[in-house]
Amino acid sequence: MVLRDRIPKLEPAGGDVYGETAGPHPEHDARPGHAAPSPALRLAILGDSSAAGFGAPDHATALAGQMAEALAALSGRAVSWRVTARGGATARTAPLTLLPGLTDPATGWRPELVLVVVGVNDTTRLRRPALFHRDVSRLISAIRDHLGEPIPVLLAGLPPVHRFPALPAPVRFLLGRHARRLDRRLGALARQLPDTYHLPVGQLPMDRPGLFAPDGFHPAPAAYRVWGRLLAAQAADVLETA
Repeated sequence: MVLRDRIPKLEPAGGDVYGETAGPHPEHDARPGHAAPSPALRLAILGDSSAAGFGAPDHATALAGQMAEALAALSGRAVSWRVTARGGATARTAPLTLLPGLTDPATGWRPELVLVVVGVNDTTRLRRPALFHRDVSRLISAIRDHLGEPIPVLLAGLPPVHRFPALPAPVRFLLGRHARRLDRRLGALARQLPDTYHLPVGQLPMDRPGLFAPDGFHPAPAAYRVWGRLLAAQAADVLETA
């Protein structure tokens, strides 16, 4: 879309694309009479520029770090996270380049939980809902085939595109309506496929100052914090019932 070419270009979050939060009570780890802490929950985040942290200086202040910190607090476990993401990724292109980043052969790291963040680029490209549905279904299958096990896959709901400042009003409303159509497809997939969960954004407080990056299209760290906490709360519910 030509409009995307007019939006100022940002870089992905800097620094390592992996990390681990502190455990909830590290001072108790070695005390006699206390149970050993649970191993860290391994979370992989796969997706587009929002997953890659565009608009944040590093992943600690982007989606991965914010969600991991919130999920650690809710689950009582440390969270080991890894990001495999690329600006411009769509549900169709993600399997072509991002799957290898789900694991780390050098350390044997493999996720127990995968968060998929796609759909905004599909929205701006006006990808047909039926094709998007097929693309995401194939992406989920590719993730599980790559990992060799049916681990839970979380589908991050699409953000309120109709409120992105970078988009002029007529286009903003058109794309917002299309984003809602695609988001309904994510919900349908979660109902159809086992161990697949749709995590809708709900009512994000997009009117607060400082929530958008300078390009008016990507989240700023404050928005990543709000979004990360929202996703963590829903992910914690999934973990309790899985």
